[in-house]
Amino acid sequence: MRAIDCPCGHHLEDTDDEELFRLAREHVDRDHAEMESSDEQIRERVAADAYDVEPVA
Repeated sequence: MRAIDCPCGHHLEDTDDEELFRLAREHVDRDHAEMESSDEQIRERVAADAYDVEPVA
């Protein structure tokens, strides 16, 4: 599992970086539309800041 934390405090978790990007895109569009982040910017953020987590059984 991969995860990333938004500076707003929202925690996102999914199976891989591509799914994490999808969740981050949705989160930014819904909660931070004023940021007008491009897909490339979000992908860069995921690549730089995402980390591994153990799935909860």
